[in-house]
Amino acid sequence: MKQATKLTAPHEAAASSFYGQSEAEFSKQVEQLAINDPRLIAVFHQTRKHYLKSQAN
Repeated sequence: MKQATKLTAPHEAAASSFYGQSEAEFSKQVEQLAINDPRLIAVFHQTRKHYLKSQAN
């Protein structure tokens, strides 16, 4: 019997690793990436929200 292996594209693996981490770790990393730019921090959090919602479906 042939087994199917699900391959993940590199960009999908990166997104999963970044957006799929715990809320605390994600917030810490985003604050370091977007230091002193609350608009960019908000974009990261909104993008994570959409990513997690799409993964739940």
